[in-house]
Amino acid sequence: MKAEDLKQTLWRVVYTKGANLQSSGSAVGPWHPDRQHIERCAQVLRSLSHEVGIQSNAQAVRNASTWLKEG
Repeated sequence: MKAEDLKQTLWRVVYTKGANLQSSGSAVGPWHPDRQHIERCAQVLRSLSHEVGIQSNAQAVRNASTWLKEG
């Protein structure tokens, strides 16, 4: 799948590598179509001292494609 094949851009909150999570090395929230909503969620988590960013499904596809090529 290529990023340009996606029909709708979706967004999610992702914990950064520096987040020092106890359960795993990375964690993500559910996909949502409203980027502004995800930006607000990320801002709330940042105000609670969580290290988070946002990611689109197009970015996720590109990252997964890179991982598959490396393996």
